[in-house]
Amino acid sequence: MLEVADVANLSKDERILYDEALKRYRDYKNTIDYAEEKGVEKGIKIGKEKVRLRNNALSLPISKAGVNTEMIAQCTGLSIEEIDNL
Repeated sequence: MLEVADVANLSKDERILYDEALKRYRDYKNTIDYAEEKGVEKGIKIGKEKVRLRNNALSLPISKAGVNTEMIAQCTGLSIEEIDNL
């Protein structure tokens, strides 16, 4: 509340400077927030791809060992079609 009172007491020139600084701060914060959001999305995407590759690598030898496709799908989360295409 004290900050609002201080802003109300600024001169016209000080208020312009304050508003410009506030805009720069908000722009910077929004840029950082956006970059963080994109970084999290990218990390999730990379993680999912790693899991998919690991599951593919595990599925092929298991399939060759004679384990049925439905069991492999259940254990790995891969679809039956993905397993059949290995």
